[in-house]
Amino acid sequence: MKFMKNNLGGEMLLSSLLLLILMNASNVLNYLFHFIMARMLNPADYGTLAVIASIFYIFSVPTASIQTIVSKYTTKHNIKKDFGRINWMFCKLFKEGLYISSILFVLFILISIFLSSLLKIHYLLLVTSGLLIFGTFLSPIGLGIFQGMKKFKALGFNLILNSSVKIIAAIILVLLGFNVFGAVWGLIAGIFFSILFIFPYLREVTLSQKIKDKVSLFSKENIPTLIAILFITLMYSLDIILAKALFSPKISGAYSVASMIGKMVFFGTASISNVMFPISSEKHFRDKDNKAKNIFKVSFIFLAALCLLSVIILTIFPDLIITVLFGSKYLEISNILVYTAISFVFLSLTNNIVLYKIAIEEFNWSKVILLGIFLVIQVMGFCIFNKSLFLFSLSFVFTSAITFIGVLLFKSIKK
Repeated sequence: MKFMKNNLGGEMLLSSLLLLILMNASNVLNYLFHFIMARMLNPADYGTLAVIASIFYIFSVPTASIQTIVSKYTTKHNIKKDFGRINWMFCKLFKEGLYISSILFVLFILISIFLSSLLKIHYLLLVTSGLLIFGTFLSPIGLGIFQGMKKFKALGFNLILNSSVKIIAAIILVLLGFNVFGAVWGLIAGIFFSILFIFPYLREVTLSQKIKDKVSLFSKENIPTLIAILFITLMYSLDIILAKALFSPKISGAYSVASMIGKMVFFGTASISNVMFPISSEKHFRDKDNKAKNIFKVSFIFLAALCLLSVIILTIFPDLIITVLFGSKYLEISNILVYTAISFVFLSLTNNIVLYKIAIEEFNWSKVILLGIFLVIQVMGFCIFNKSLFLFSLSFVFTSAITFIGVLLFKSIKK
């Protein structure tokens, strides 16, 4: 243990292990939510819930982007224990997030008129899910500070609270007869409860005298990061949404299960990249040497090993995993399960590289454009290869692999 603490990658590995346990406890609860809902709702209704969950992933584009930006700012100030500037940032961005989310919610009410027809989802249900916009703009501000200050325990427990409340509220409401509406209200309850419980863990920040600082989510230097995280989030969310639009409700509902299981690989290993980001950023700002690069190498190897193990398990026991988690009625997707898993492996590795480049301030518009090109390729692949779920899944593997190979070229892109 002493060696681990003194070793360059020791902090990263130990922190990753802590957050890995806590985040995966949250992930288990998140998937328990889907397991329970898949059994309580019929396949068509669950397919609708899965689409709304994917829309929520797109809502969470601001979550991932804001958390990344706030974490980066916090890391800079936390090195000097400058809590006053962190407090100023927290208050300013919270007000900014509330204002922006209010505007977006009104716009979403209007957009839902079109989406309701396209996705065959009740208009009121879509509008209700739009309340998640508030959570996705407010929650990441506190979580980003946790991440930047390396308060990984508080970060993990907040995620567990979110998941726990979501499950309890959804089960009660569905049992009361609210069906998909009940499940969506569970999602909303979970995220709003988690926002309330951010404040007790930030007392050292909120009790500090504010020191005015220039900070904005949409400053010129932050736009590439916001767009890059947007593209990554769309890459792991669009498959379910496009499947809903391209296939029948029953088939798209079945694919949703394959995708949800595949996403276990992405979210189950996300803690490694989340820990790598603030530590490598801190090493970069403080030392300006190769220590940040070594942290990245350790995280990438650790991430790749866990992803490989996950794919092996899903390859050997697809029927067992599907039956235990979602029930035997979804066994028809066992032949595509490994392909969705491999797709999310490539996206997980891609995310790791992108976050590292952001951490060491080597992310620019050329890299953003490259990610955008790969996103377009992915969408085109889904739209062209939609004759069957098998071809649809193979397309996902192919485009995700191309994306991963493409981001490896980041090293040669300087401007």
